[in-house]
Amino acid sequence: MESMPRYRAGVHGGIHVIREYSGSVENRIVRISHAGSRNYTEMQKKLECYEYYKLKKNMYSEEIAKRRLSIPENFKFMRAPSDYNFKAWEQYEACSNPRAVTTEYYDDYGFNVRSRGEMMVGNALKELGLEAKYEPTIELRYGSKKNPDYSFPVRIIDRCFFIEFMGMTDDEGYMDGNYFKLDEYMRNGILLNRDLIVISGTKNWIPTQESLKRKIAFFINDAVMSAYEKYL
Repeated sequence: MESMPRYRAGVHGGIHVIREYSGSVENRIVRISHAGSRNYTEMQKKLECYEYYKLKKNMYSEEIAKRRLSIPENFKFMRAPSDYNFKAWEQYEACSNPRAVTTEYYDDYGFNVRSRGEMMVGNALKELGLEAKYEPTIELRYGSKKNPDYSFPVRIIDRCFFIEFMGMTDDEGYMDGNYFKLDEYMRNGILLNRDLIVISGTKNWIPTQESLKRKIAFFINDAVMSAYEKYL
């Protein structure tokens, strides 16, 4: 939340406005959108999203207080170490899959992606205020390499995570290939629901962007809270 842009509604010159503030500098206004302007609806959605996650953060803070938990300054060093940490994520090169992208889909980070579903995943990550890289190359055992659709870091627990979007789960041949991909992830210690989020769709259906945001946010909250729970 500290690094996310902040949004506030107000009135300027008798017109309703939404202000976006920098996540890193207190009270630094990045942009203002006036009611009736082209991007006002977009800013309204971002304001609603920000208020929703602010509410969730307050709920978690209250829960921590109820359980008399404290967050030590060296918290991120108290968890089991992982090779998939922030330092590793910094070294990943985005868009390093040698297979060319041939679509016209671009996510909100500006990455040219392979499908509408992947674009929505990227947009959800961006709306959550997360850093992300599209199709970075990660090295596995025995010289094997994989290009997960997205990777993003969570600095407070010094971890990075991966997302695979499988958009044709109703295609048998497609799923055969992805079965071996998931098997290789698991054999290399990249476990489902711990290190890897798999999002499914079919040829005629994909989750909504709001659903994607909720799924990713729940995964992050669970990862962070699970780290705390080790020390209850």
